[in-house]
Amino acid sequence: MPRIYRAMSEQGGKPMVGPSARSLGVRVPPLPTYDIPMEANGTVRPGTGGMSVAPTWRELPPHRIPMRLRALAQDACGNDADACWRMGEGPFEHAQVTPALNLRPDSPRHGLVEPAVVVSVAEYQADLAATRDQWVVDER
Repeated sequence: MPRIYRAMSEQGGKPMVGPSARSLGVRVPPLPTYDIPMEANGTVRPGTGGMSVAPTWRELPPHRIPMRLRALAQDACGNDADACWRMGEGPFEHAQVTPALNLRPDSPRHGLVEPAVVVSVAEYQADLAATRDQWVVDER
């Protein structure tokens, strides 16, 4: 399983689950800004988008890195209510994250956690939420 990082809000010592850029989940249409397109029948497919992640927390966009980490990441300007979360231990390359989810890097500094097969939006969101207990705060 690849090592991935994402800045997310915390709830009960774990990442908050939800359809936002600051939670464990994805935004879908009809929101004007979405992470993965949804087909007319309510499904999503691999290779079209997903939940954004990075290979290290320092490679997250500056607006996602909590401002309190400026001593470690000079441009950090994100919400201090968020934390930098890590999951996995392997290299940041195309690989299975769980049986239902894959990592597809689209650059050396960014990747997408996508559905492994065509599934309903609800199933994809549930698959992402099912990883909640595997995430740990890592701001070293």
